[in-house]
Amino acid sequence: MYQLIAFDMDGTLLTSQKTIAKSSIAAIDRAHAAEKQVALSTGRSLSELGLYKKDLQGIRYAVLASGALIYDMEAKQTLAEQTLPAVVVDKVKALAEAHDLMVVGVINGQGYLQRSNFENIANYYMEIYTELYDKTAVLVDNICDLLAKERENFGKINIYHLTADERDQSYEVLLSEDIAMIKSEVSGLELTARGVEKGQGLAHLAQYLQLPMEQIIAVGDADNDESMIREAGLGIAMGNANESIKGLADVIVADNDHDGCAQAIDEFLLVE
Repeated sequence: MYQLIAFDMDGTLLTSQKTIAKSSIAAIDRAHAAEKQVALSTGRSLSELGLYKKDLQGIRYAVLASGALIYDMEAKQTLAEQTLPAVVVDKVKALAEAHDLMVVGVINGQGYLQRSNFENIANYYMEIYTELYDKTAVLVDNICDLLAKERENFGKINIYHLTADERDQSYEVLLSEDIAMIKSEVSGLELTARGVEKGQGLAHLAQYLQLPMEQIIAVGDADNDESMIREAGLGIAMGNANESIKGLADVIVADNDHDGCAQAIDEFLLVE
């Protein structure tokens, strides 16, 4: 019997309009009433959950920044956190100084980006996140200054490029570093410390809650969900997931615009 279900956010718990469906909220309430746990496992930072505070009231625990931060939202307490090596932050700074990039850095759960990049966010294929960053991120005049000042304190850095080819070039530059890298969005690159991934984060949360991984369900749609889908007792792919994730998952549910999350809760978490 499963005791906890962990949802990715973008492409999973969030619809294509970046909202949480009423069916998902109702299903989370049913899970809570049945004394089951619903958690988040997302690449987003803590500050980026602010837009959904009301809809996430039934969720206590979150694996954030792709596993870099494990957080108790009810107690407002950090359970575990890992940061990137300072030498990697230095390399990101050098890339940002040499190329037209949008760097989004996360420190203690708060996202930061450069104001001029935000004003031209469409250049990096990230316009769908305009409202999110406008309401939750701290805009700075020069991201390179922040990278230098806080070089030892970044839990996660996302780099968004003008093209996918430029993203691949940054990937090659950083490949020799002892970090975890995942390609995301159209031209994005997600950086976390080595061993930091959603699967590791979910395992840490399971240990904290004294639950075996066999009693945990993971639901996702993209490559950065692979580790948690592999490690969970039941891996579920959304109907809109990429083919790699669908092939890896034990089960496929409806897509994120057609009640897939509610289906995952009702058919798998709440079954006796």
